[in-house]
Amino acid sequence: MNDEVMVNPVDIQEKVVARLQLSAKELIPWFYSDMPEYYFRTHGEEEQIKHVMALLSGLVREEKQTMALHSPCGTQVTHITPGGDMNTLAWVLKEYKDKDIQIARIYSSRDDTLRLDTFVFGPQPLCSVKDRSITDVLDMVRSGKMDVDTGEMGEFEQFLGSVSEDYMEKFEPGRVVRHFKTCGCVENQERVQVLLEKDVHDGFDRVSIAMVNPSRKGLLLRVVNVFARENIPVDRAYSDEFERGEKKSIGVMSFYLDTKRINLEETGEQWLRIKRQLEMTKWFAPHGLEALAYEDGWELEQVMLMQAAGEFAHQFLIKKDLHAYTSSRIVYAILKHRDVTHLLFDYFDVRFNPYFEGDREAVMSERRRLVRNAIRNVSNGIHRDIMTYIYKFFRYTLRTNYYLEHKLGLSFRLDPIILAPMPRAERPFGIYCFHGPYCFAFQVRYRDTARGGVRVVRTWSQEGFEMESNRLFDEVTKLASAQQFKNKDIPEGGSKAVILLGPDGDIDLAVKSMVDSFLDLLVVPKGTDGFVQPGIVDYLDREEIIFLGPDENITPDHIQWIADRAEKRGYKWPSAFMSSKPGAGIAHKKYGVTSEGVIVFAEELLRTLGINPHDQSFTVKITGGPAGDVASNVMRILIREYGDNARIVAMTDGHGAVFDPDGMDHQELVRLMDGNFKTAHFDKSKLKGEGALVVSTDDPDGTHIRNTLHNTAVADLFIPSGGRPDTINMSNWKEYLQKDGTPSSRGLVEGANIFISKEARAELEKAGVLVVPGPSANKTGVICSSYEILAGLILNEEEFLAIKDEYVVQLLDILRSRARSEARVLMREYKLAGGTKTITELSYALSASINSLADLVVSVLDSSVETVASDPELSEVLLAYCPAVFAEKYRDRIISDIPRGHQLALLAAFVSAKMLYQEGMGWADKLVALRTVREVVFSYLEQEKKIAGLVAEVRSAGLEHAEIIAGILDYSGRKQLTLEQLGLG
Repeated sequence: MNDEVMVNPVDIQEKVVARLQLSAKELIPWFYSDMPEYYFRTHGEEEQIKHVMALLSGLVREEKQTMALHSPCGTQVTHITPGGDMNTLAWVLKEYKDKDIQIARIYSSRDDTLRLDTFVFGPQPLCSVKDRSITDVLDMVRSGKMDVDTGEMGEFEQFLGSVSEDYMEKFEPGRVVRHFKTCGCVENQERVQVLLEKDVHDGFDRVSIAMVNPSRKGLLLRVVNVFARENIPVDRAYSDEFERGEKKSIGVMSFYLDTKRINLEETGEQWLRIKRQLEMTKWFAPHGLEALAYEDGWELEQVMLMQAAGEFAHQFLIKKDLHAYTSSRIVYAILKHRDVTHLLFDYFDVRFNPYFEGDREAVMSERRRLVRNAIRNVSNGIHRDIMTYIYKFFRYTLRTNYYLEHKLGLSFRLDPIILAPMPRAERPFGIYCFHGPYCFAFQVRYRDTARGGVRVVRTWSQEGFEMESNRLFDEVTKLASAQQFKNKDIPEGGSKAVILLGPDGDIDLAVKSMVDSFLDLLVVPKGTDGFVQPGIVDYLDREEIIFLGPDENITPDHIQWIADRAEKRGYKWPSAFMSSKPGAGIAHKKYGVTSEGVIVFAEELLRTLGINPHDQSFTVKITGGPAGDVASNVMRILIREYGDNARIVAMTDGHGAVFDPDGMDHQELVRLMDGNFKTAHFDKSKLKGEGALVVSTDDPDGTHIRNTLHNTAVADLFIPSGGRPDTINMSNWKEYLQKDGTPSSRGLVEGANIFISKEARAELEKAGVLVVPGPSANKTGVICSSYEILAGLILNEEEFLAIKDEYVVQLLDILRSRARSEARVLMREYKLAGGTKTITELSYALSASINSLADLVVSVLDSSVETVASDPELSEVLLAYCPAVFAEKYRDRIISDIPRGHQLALLAAFVSAKMLYQEGMGWADKLVALRTVREVVFSYLEQEKKIAGLVAEVRSAGLEHAEIIAGILDYSGRKQLTLEQLGLG
């Protein structure tokens, strides 16, 4: 057995101290000569000693070790790393890409052998305005020691209240003043401010980057990557974030460059290349194609372009094979065939670069030939399909904002011919697509003049994003198509925009990116020839007017921002660009405009089922909770109109479910709605019936109950008022049936768009459910938005607000009247069909007839009417469409100032809908086959006026059966007199 080795701790201590002394003798002089001067200004002696000790004990320089010094609370880390370039810093930052880096202090030794970088993670406590350090700073301002005007004292004090305690610990007067003034400059702008400031210190330039609401994760890494890829040596850098009130922060980054090592010129291509990329860092999201930047020298915008093209290709190729054309496969194909990728970009550049010189068509033709040949030579069939679709994306883009400065994302106006071989009659009129930070979007419309909501589909995992991505274009086209059928009463055709947001995305950034890049393609600066702004090559060559509205996940703040942005950008019709504005608009949830129509259809359907809801009790189940727009107002109106007769037995939303077979307590429902609470907040003590329950999706079985209650609860009527598209589909529609095969509700009114797939709806109807589809049931929301657009076309905000209360009251009457007119004709036609046609079939046929007739009327009016103002009869019809207060106060503007195309579309829709609602389906179609559209329309309008006079005469004559006679006249008089005038009587 070996003797134990005896170790003398004192000897070891002496050896360690000796070695440390030897290392310190070399290290400390180097440290104090090679670290940047500002490191010592911003780090006290204790911090310097701690860093030197870490360097010594960690053998950072000798053995290239890396040290990470974490604060006890875990909110701060200092990395000491061998190597001084920005690639090394990027390597460090990758570890923290999911962290909110609120403060960063970044230093490189002058010999590039060491990095010392400190990151402070948010949220950090803010300094109190009563803090002694802030008081001292304000005293410095008052005494003239800081470059802040006395008139700015209030704003400066407010700014100091937005800084963190750590920031004040590193206080430096010049830096604080600069940040204060920078925040003031970028406070109200969305774009990223990037400046090259020369000679800010002796021998140093500064690159400053400032932006409102910077990304909470990964932004610093994206910025550093730009410097790293462009081989820009950075001596030191700082990143700070300032809280500027609710929902607003400002980020400021400063990178200091030693002019002995790099001397950028403000007009030089190297700086302009860097600047372009830094401006896009807020709007760029990694997507797998960054290798094109690292390995091929592409700029971020070029990478984003290929991201957008790949995402577009994905939308259409998955229909061919869901598993072969995944997003990752598309990224792989783009990187695998870089020769083709480069040719594709060259083709795009020739097609859209506004600075191209030479024969664009000839060069484009040659590039197109090269691209096609290259794609044909791709041996892998899947990869060949991918590259082909990217080519088609570039080939059928008609406008793009790619070459504009200061954009917030990418936008593309596409030619619908890209959807061939889809029949022309089924293609949309126009397609836009958008690429932004962690988001992709489409806007589709089925007429030139169209309107529809913008919705955001949020995802919480990569798997969820992939699933939603697989159906994005189908969803937006289905919604727009449904809107086209729904918009039969108004001048605008159907459209819809859907933004798909990735799990790392920010909803505000996504909405702003999409809307602003949309405006890039719509705004025409004053004095500019053509239909787009300079910098856009235009193959569409005509004006496009777009109207938007709110949909899922669009908040009042978003609505106001969109309206304000349209005005700020100089859009021609800013007040009409976005509906449901909180002030000079008609907020759908506040006034329940969609739900008013839903309940009218529900009442008429109940009567068809043999229930008079004013006299008899009935049961209802709904999806969408007390905080939802449609659902909350459906419940309010049910309670308002029918009182205790309305028994709401089931309610679900994203947070839970309530079931009570005896009907939920109305007062409790009102409490939830008034407080904007969720379904799961329902007071269980208010439940009455056997088996009643309240569950949350946080409960073990809550999610399952929430997902199935709309199927299992039994009621007279189901009103889906929220939920994802195709919730009821061909794989699960049978779950709506009870054990005996009868449906769990006899009637169904679609308050939510495409909650039920087309095929599943047909199966439910076969099973005995009477269904009123969305294009009829929830149409009053779009009618309301159309009337808001109408007012926005000629009134300023002050004028609208002056008549708003009266306008809204009259409009609600119009909405209920339009819903009642359609509901009654549908129920009448359903009864007359004797079961051979469903209400859904009749609804779509009615919409198609109105739209078809309206198209004919527009065509006739366009060719025969120079101005509406010159035709008294058309002017009267135009005024009759408007709420009375609007027509009375702004008669001349309505007749003269509304765009002619909008006037004609309005007249056509109004007259066509009126004829079919009043006279039933098929009658007008027969007449226009026998006589000209103009003869039919003007004869009908003339006889309508005559019958209105006769009805009034009968009612005032005091006849015993005046109402019966008036009813007969109203039902058949217009038809008879029109037929006689047309020579068909």
